[in-house]
Amino acid sequence: MLARDDAPPAVLHKAGAVVARQAHELAERIGELMTHARHGTAESERALVVSDDMHLLARLAGLLSHASYRIDLAVNTVTGYEALVREQPDFAVIDLRTSAGEARSLGRLARGAGFDGRLIAIEDAVATRGLPATSSAAGFDAVLARSFELKVLRAAIPFD
Repeated sequence: MLARDDAPPAVLHKAGAVVARQAHELAERIGELMTHARHGTAESERALVVSDDMHLLARLAGLLSHASYRIDLAVNTVTGYEALVREQPDFAVIDLRTSAGEARSLGRLARGAGFDGRLIAIEDAVATRGLPATSSAAGFDAVLARSFELKVLRAAIPFD
């Protein structure tokens, strides 16, 4: 295995190009999902997803838009809180690692601002072991491990 300093420039350039292409493809896919999500029917429930993890955003946006939810996405805690208060979605899924962990306070702040929809936290699998007792105090209705399965998401979110 080559040390980082020993990697040939051509290999580094090729790896950078691969990462750039993957980031571009992911950004395009998120754009497609957002367009699809905004075309929900008038009767569709609204969902807000707050995460700075683009893979998690894409995964949740795909699952929720496929289930006919209208989706708003926020990539940091500040825009997530503003969207939560302004849009009053039926539920929000919040990645607790967003904004370097500041999203942990989002549940409490939302409840304090009068948000009465369902709040679902996404947490690392190791941290979820002790989180359910603290999650309700923080304003969250449910906590899912980051590696959740579709059936677990369906149990936490009111799918029709």
